[in-house]
Amino acid sequence: MTGKEIVDHKGLKALGIRYCKVHLGRLEEKAKFPMSFKLAEHRNSPRVWRLCEVLDWLDARASTRLPKL
Repeated sequence: MTGKEIVDHKGLKALGIRYCKVHLGRLEEKAKFPMSFKLAEHRNSPRVWRLCEVLDWLDARASTRLPKL
């Protein structure tokens, strides 16, 4: 990976992140999920995320999970 790969909403679902677009926006506003950006200025341009930031977020979530009893 070059660190410049991007994923769209379908790509997030493929990674196991099954949040709706509205919830992802709320998490971004609270700085609890990596910020998305648009590839173009057009209003219908899809929002995308940097894959490396999403993977880092997943790793952080996995490292803070509670141990099983």
